[in-house]
Formats: sequence, structure tokens, C-alpha cells
Amino acid sequence: MFFEFGIIERSCQAWNEILSEDGFIKNLCSREWSFLV
Repeated sequence: MFFEFGIIERSCQAWNEILSEDGFIKNLCSREWSFLV
């Protein structure tokens, strides 16, 4: 990949903290990145 997975993980975690009320980003990240791994 062109970027480290750690960066994705950190950004997902950051969005999770910001929009933790929705829980949307957490689910989105889980779906989006599951096929990359």
C-alpha cells in the first residue's frame, strides 16, 4: 500500500472519538478497511 495502516487506524480512531455519538464512522471504518487487510 501507499500508506501505513497505522495512519488509517489513527484517523479512524480520531473520527470515532469525534463522532462517537453516531457510531457511524466506527462502522464505516470497519467496513471500509476490512477488505484492505
